[in-house]
Amino acid sequence: MSSSDRHLATICAHAGTPGKESRAGNAPFIPPIVQTTLFDLGTTADAEALFAGRQPGYTYTRFGNPTVERLAEVLAQLEAGAGALITASGNAAALCALTAALRGKDDRIVTHPDVYGGTLELLRIFTERYRVPVEIVDPARTVEWHAALARASVVLIETPSNPLLRLLDLAATAERAHAAGAQLIVDNTVATPYNQQPFQFGADWIVHSASKYLNGHSDMIGGCLIRRAPLTATHRTIHKNLGGTVNALDAWLMLRGLRTFTLRMEAHNHNGAAVADWLTRHPAVSHVHYPGLPTHPQAALFRQQMRAGGALLSFELHGGADAACRFLDRIQLIVHAVSLGGMESLATRPAATSHRGLTATQRQAAGMGDSLVRLSVGTEALEDILTDLEQALR
Repeated sequence: MSSSDRHLATICAHAGTPGKESRAGNAPFIPPIVQTTLFDLGTTADAEALFAGRQPGYTYTRFGNPTVERLAEVLAQLEAGAGALITASGNAAALCALTAALRGKDDRIVTHPDVYGGTLELLRIFTERYRVPVEIVDPARTVEWHAALARASVVLIETPSNPLLRLLDLAATAERAHAAGAQLIVDNTVATPYNQQPFQFGADWIVHSASKYLNGHSDMIGGCLIRRAPLTATHRTIHKNLGGTVNALDAWLMLRGLRTFTLRMEAHNHNGAAVADWLTRHPAVSHVHYPGLPTHPQAALFRQQMRAGGALLSFELHGGADAACRFLDRIQLIVHAVSLGGMESLATRPAATSHRGLTATQRQAAGMGDSLVRLSVGTEALEDILTDLEQALR
């Protein structure tokens, strides 16, 4: 069986380990961390061949590192892509993907208002500092959205979105973007490659905040960008010179996390769906945002492009911001903290954390009210999560 024929669980269980054909006798099954800045260049002829790209090898860890390269190979395999680049954060991955996708095109980025708040802040820099036009259009306004796609050089979407868990039709968006000569970048952090495979629907690039579900242990910061087609030398040069490369130790931590990725996602999916269903029946809750609910307005699209609903959800409380703050002050097992995708359950109020950079008017226009609570459901015993939710909502 070739590695390309293996199931996702098998790929993850062996993440970063050498295959039998490349394992030397008595070699460690888990490769050591190559924690070094520099590499011996050998002779001057060797050095010239290395820097010219005629000879495989490494010169400086910002340009390439064996541990980081192992991680890139695994992530490309998980998303069924042709190549991956590892970055120091999810925002660095978005910056690198946008820069690579915009090369040689008329600069115009199209996105939607409920992407991750950090992404919106990054796009504001593109507009204010680099003078790149950025159109932020609500896809629910179909005519306006289609018109924006027709003008795009690059389309950046997040589906499900964070924190409102809205879905975008990947296949339809890719088709319209490509008709305009634009590339489609999909932030797949919330869905993960376990629950959604954007390349199957025509995406050109996938980005992740790998600190989240891919690593899964809340102990490192990193990101990645994956390309459906093979990476070019130019793409690697952009990645290298933007400077946001990850170190070997963090790459190794992510490889370690990936070995349990499918097991964790099974638990996350189970708990996420159960908590979402429970919240819909609680009298303190006015609305639940979760794509796996049969009542989700895009339930048909969910069944078309996602395997499961995942473990991120948001809900609105009767009583406004005061009720949301009381809930966050009362939780005991669930942690009041930013981020998502770790083993532990986390809760925040987006208006005060991830999207505080938006004005109140912008948040309301995007559908993010002051009573909105975002909940990243962890892998704890479901009964314990529900018990904490009940006492905090009481």
